[in-house]
Amino acid sequence: MSYIKIGMVFALLLLILPLRQVSAAPSDAQSDVRILIDVSGSMKKNDPNNLRSPALRLVVGLLPDGATSGVWTFAKFVNMLVPVREVSEQWKINAENKSTHIHSRGLFTNIEQVLNKATNYKQASSNDRRSVILLSDGLVDISKDDKINQQSRQRILDDILPRLKAANVAVHTVALSEHADHELLRAISLATDGWYEQVNDAAQLQRIFLHLFEKAAQRDTVPLSDNYFKIDDSVSEITLLVFRLTDSKPTELVLPDQSRMTRVDENDTIRWHHEDNFDLITIDNPISGKWHIDADLDPDNRVMVVTDLKLTTTDLPNNILIGESFDFDASLTEKGQVIERQDFLSLVDAQLKEESESAEAVNTSLNSMQKKGLYQTRVGDLFQPGRNDVVITLKSETFERQRRQSVNVIEMPFNITVEQLTESETRSHRLTIKPDFNFIKDEPLTIAALLSAEDGSEWSYEVLKNSNAQWRLTLADLNEGEKYTLALQIRGETVKGRSLFLQPDPIYLKDKSHTNDEDNIDSVDEDNTDEISDELGDDMTDEFSDEMSDELGNDDITDEFSDEMSDEFSDEMSDDFDIDLAEDDTDLLLDEDDDTNEAGGMPPAQTLLIGNVLILVLVGVSIFLWRRKRAAYQNPGDLL
Repeated sequence: MSYIKIGMVFALLLLILPLRQVSAAPSDAQSDVRILIDVSGSMKKNDPNNLRSPALRLVVGLLPDGATSGVWTFAKFVNMLVPVREVSEQWKINAENKSTHIHSRGLFTNIEQVLNKATNYKQASSNDRRSVILLSDGLVDISKDDKINQQSRQRILDDILPRLKAANVAVHTVALSEHADHELLRAISLATDGWYEQVNDAAQLQRIFLHLFEKAAQRDTVPLSDNYFKIDDSVSEITLLVFRLTDSKPTELVLPDQSRMTRVDENDTIRWHHEDNFDLITIDNPISGKWHIDADLDPDNRVMVVTDLKLTTTDLPNNILIGESFDFDASLTEKGQVIERQDFLSLVDAQLKEESESAEAVNTSLNSMQKKGLYQTRVGDLFQPGRNDVVITLKSETFERQRRQSVNVIEMPFNITVEQLTESETRSHRLTIKPDFNFIKDEPLTIAALLSAEDGSEWSYEVLKNSNAQWRLTLADLNEGEKYTLALQIRGETVKGRSLFLQPDPIYLKDKSHTNDEDNIDSVDEDNTDEISDELGDDMTDEFSDEMSDELGNDDITDEFSDEMSDEFSDEMSDDFDIDLAEDDTDLLLDEDDDTNEAGGMPPAQTLLIGNVLILVLVGVSIFLWRRKRAAYQNPGDLL
């Protein structure tokens, strides 16, 4: 088959490749949240003010009634601080009291044991949203013998992680130190589709725990705009989380009737939990209408509600690959039933916002996408590497609902390297691809490669797996000095069973040996030019200028000589290298021309300038001829 036919076949394959269709699971599961907190002695340094305690109380206060939760502390031994129970008012009171028992006096850091004891699920359940929040500041440390520690660490990876994955548990990990085992904590979270956070300042813990709580337990929320929010008649309870800056004024609430509520108004229907930098307020049977939080504006302030009028959406994965897209559905439900009444929905404004750390937010109206009460769209095509937030808001004149989800986007789950084999008899390059098995299954995984030459010739290859779980391709007998382009197509599945199709950026194969030689020549050119200019000195310049003055005695001859030399020099040298005249030199030339015109003759400065130009011309021509000679033996190459 000719090169042209091969290229046409490859292009046709590109056109007919199916787009990824990824569907995410709906969010109607009950929450099971288990919190594991490190109390080893190193926490005295990393959390000297014991901010783990208020962070735990924040999560406890936000957990919805009916969820399941428990709390463990761990160091050398594991302690069940708060037993696993259904969340209730009594459970919350007990958990808040026990939060004061968090300390930093433990020895060692037994992550293996706490994971085993806290995740002893009896059976897998598709009806529960199972989550673990693991906070640690150290390494796996159960003994003074490092070999024993490494064995414990390996058992986490080999035994515990597969069990947690089978039980459908998402483990969210927080590393509270730059010295923590980041590789292990990240591997735990990625393998279970959890979220990984590194925190170097314990003061961030409360906001990190809020973010992880929102992943572990879905609660209905209403949107906040400049600390204003709207409550409708269907809301039976509201919980407000209000962050405060240091030394800021006490939080107050302005009710729809313009009355004010403060901490002193706490009673049987108002529970006001106050910490140094946040307030957690729960109000039963709130007044409907527009409320205002009289406090600092903060993007992490929240208003959560208990209501029969709920916003139900698709649950998005915590970790995805760049380019993956998902069907995303949203609906309003009343007592568990999707609202389909068009007279009601016609008054609802549905908006979707996609935010990322590196791009502007994108807003999309979903109003035209509603059919039978279901708003349908796709998300993911606009995601950028890193954290992306998907915020959906439904509102009308009488109610408002909102849900926020965060997605971590992995740019490329492969390590791709290319090396030139210098010991080979002919020019050869070796491609090695190592998948990140935290995201990618090794079976089925197929990798196709297309090699293109400068003249348009193309060759297709299959990249094969070796015994080291790497995919490798060796390209031999390549032309010396010629540039090649290598395009890859990767097909497979993620560890979650989603189809995978990636096209990494093209790889440029360059002849490394030739490239290095040419780079060295370029640096030598610049150094030699400076050295020659320095060696010439003032004496040679003056001597050369005197000789030129005898032959170039008037302006006409000078102008003619300058024009001819300029044209000849430009024609000869323009195809090979450029000489940039500095701005200061240009000004000098103009000034001297003006002086010459006024005097009617050529001053010494003009003569000196011409001499310097001639010296530069001679040096440039010498370098040009030398480089042309060397070029006969060297060709430019490429670098990967």
